[in-house]
Amino acid sequence: MTVREELHRIVDELPEEELADVRQFIDDLKTGSDGEESLSAETLAAIQEGLEDIKAGRTVSWEQVKRENGL
Repeated sequence: MTVREELHRIVDELPEEELADVRQFIDDLKTGSDGEESLSAETLAAIQEGLEDIKAGRTVSWEQVKRENGL
């Protein structure tokens, strides 16, 4: 049995509710995706803003965060 035939057999035996996950995995393999979702432009902008805050010294200590949140 070839690898292709074996894969067809495995997929045919999977429960219907698992097929969407398998399809997504195969799509990721085809596109070279590492399985991680892409970040939106808004999220990337927020990350950049955070990095700029760090560089400018606009930070608070972990101890201060815990104190302010009653932890």
